[in-house]
Amino acid sequence: MYLPDPRLYARVNAQNPIIRLLMSLLTESSSALVSQKREELIALLADTLAINDHAGLNAAMTQAPSLDAYLELWSLLRAAVETAPKNTEQYAIPFAIPVILVAGFKGTTELAGQLKDVDAVLALLKQHEVIAPEADVWLSAKLVHAETLASVNPSQLSQWRDQLQYASGGLPIDLNTSPMPLKDEAVFLRYLVGVAMQKKDAAPAIKLGGNLGAWGMQLANLIGEQLKANGVTLFPIPRTPMPWLTAGEAGRETQLETRLQLMTSNALRSIRSKGRTPVICIAAHENAEVRITFSTIEDAERWEGFVWPLSAWDHVEKIHQYAVELFRECMVTDIRIIENVQPDMDSDQLPFFVTAHIKPVVQH
Repeated sequence: MYLPDPRLYARVNAQNPIIRLLMSLLTESSSALVSQKREELIALLADTLAINDHAGLNAAMTQAPSLDAYLELWSLLRAAVETAPKNTEQYAIPFAIPVILVAGFKGTTELAGQLKDVDAVLALLKQHEVIAPEADVWLSAKLVHAETLASVNPSQLSQWRDQLQYASGGLPIDLNTSPMPLKDEAVFLRYLVGVAMQKKDAAPAIKLGGNLGAWGMQLANLIGEQLKANGVTLFPIPRTPMPWLTAGEAGRETQLETRLQLMTSNALRSIRSKGRTPVICIAAHENAEVRITFSTIEDAERWEGFVWPLSAWDHVEKIHQYAVELFRECMVTDIRIIENVQPDMDSDQLPFFVTAHIKPVVQH
């Protein structure tokens, strides 16, 4: 049994040229024509980016009539943004490194909003050939919030790609940052952002994506050392450098997975310390959320809830699979998957959660 997808999608808008070509691509059966139509759609997206029509791109993304349609369009848009224009001798690669910070403190404090020595991070990445030793690369010391990363739209990224001439000037954006307020425990998501200049026919200036490798632990230790504060327990979880748009997705997913791991550990420890039997309920809800509760057979009053807000690119079945595998590793035997979409609010207009004793709503 899998969770249902609670998201609602738009009807096909044949008046939108991007949607029209997208649906023509997705319904094409000829492999030769599929390839041709995919190239036509990439060209249309590139033309839309070139005239800085972010409103047109955003309209197409929000009008995608299904998850498959959205993911195909998103993939092609990323390709259009990240692919170098033809006949260019050099282009810029804006990139971001997602960093998850799992922090604990007895009381209230804050973590610094930037690194003390970003050159040490650059040196480490060059040492392990993630960045080419002689590459023209700039990396900001600021730990950038996810909202700042998301504020840069695909049209801006394509302009940076084509117009930036050297890396040392950084990126044309105000990278606002501030200390991270910490009370007891938290899982923060921040980004180290930068730009690398790539010359035509040269070796890659920066390796994007893939696995961390042996240097990942060294990077985590380096970040932890630069952010350490008295009394704070800190576990940095960095990812590899990624293209800007990809980093936004990956960072958000890693943060939610880490938050779920932390909550699972705390909730099960509390339940089992009282000699009670844990029950975990997983349900999809009308406002595009997956809600997970930790409750017990023995106590109808006490329970805890976790919310996973669904983004446009989330796979509900993957979230389901990840959660179930996590709970099984924690030796939970009573895992209840709710087969129909649940309401957002209960009769008292409070967020509705299914627990061992609060039964799911059966829709007829």
